[in-house]
Amino acid sequence: MSKLTNSRPAYILHEFDKSLFSASYFGFVPVEAPHVSEKDMEAVKDCGPEAYDKSAFLRSYVERGMANLPHPLTISYKKRDVGKRSFTHALHILGLHSALAEAILIRATLSILFERGFEHLVVEINSIGDKDSIVAYERELHQCARKMAHELTPEHKKKLKDDIFELLKLDLAENLHDHIPPSIASLSTQSREHFKEMLEYLEALGVEFRLAHKLIGNRHFNSHTAFAIRDTDNENLLSEGFRYTRLTKRFGLKKEMPAVSATIFDLHKKALSGNGEKMYKELPRPKFYLIQLGQKAKLKSLSLIELLRENHIAIYHFLGKDKIVPQLMNAESLRVPYLLIIGQKEALEETVTVRNVSTRAQETVKIADLPQFLKHIAL
Repeated sequence: MSKLTNSRPAYILHEFDKSLFSASYFGFVPVEAPHVSEKDMEAVKDCGPEAYDKSAFLRSYVERGMANLPHPLTISYKKRDVGKRSFTHALHILGLHSALAEAILIRATLSILFERGFEHLVVEINSIGDKDSIVAYERELHQCARKMAHELTPEHKKKLKDDIFELLKLDLAENLHDHIPPSIASLSTQSREHFKEMLEYLEALGVEFRLAHKLIGNRHFNSHTAFAIRDTDNENLLSEGFRYTRLTKRFGLKKEMPAVSATIFDLHKKALSGNGEKMYKELPRPKFYLIQLGQKAKLKSLSLIELLRENHIAIYHFLGKDKIVPQLMNAESLRVPYLLIIGQKEALEETVTVRNVSTRAQETVKIADLPQFLKHIAL
């Protein structure tokens, strides 16, 4: 986020709403929404309308020279739904293989929804894994369809001939649905580890979640984790997210690049009170940089960022990097006066080490006390 906002390319927004402002705490930079063109639709015509926005974004990624920016890259924008008066918000993370990408998206999305007044939320989660996992799952679905062939109508069979994944959507008797295998049973070893990591992040975030075996996305370009966020008061779908790595090579990239996004649907009904939507013209200007070391620290970091966001304290961070040197170099280039350091020891003890960059003096602070400590720290 830092180098992108400091150089201020023309496509970065000069005015943005509360949702994009909230997303910025997690590193998302608000940019102009890409316009879906005929060329974009043609590039993904075999994938269906669900891929149009991803196609437009990847084209703009290439045209805007974003490939030359530090990765992982975190981007956000607000766009009008085609033919509608409503808007959606999109969050994208590029260049991050691990499940941390989905975890950041889920945490940022939950924060946006909470800010909009949604209080009772649940995360639905599933995985269809990598290409090998998807092929294996297709075989399982074909076998299942053959076993229940006598229970299927001609219309059902026609749908399954066109797309075997329609088996998950058919209006079947409950006992038949119970026999449809879940996609996670077909995951490769690598995909299983990715999904396990995702569940660890959800547990660390302390959010309510449930497995949703029918949540698979678009088999033509999605992979690995799929998630959705619902309002438990009425089960309304508020957001969904998928990996779309398999689309990236279609836009001139030499090899597939990890890409995952979340879409937050129309929030108009839960707009902030007052005379219209509050708009922002500046992103937060952090005085602190978070250094995280080790998996336990990374698991703790997202909750720490959310705690500080709730207290209106912005921090720089580079969660996609595991080693200390790139993080320290980034912090030095930003000239922040203080570092917040959380390693394995701090993660276990629920503390953060606050270090003065100039004097090297440091103090260990309980995470629960950190917001007040940072607000009153002498700068």
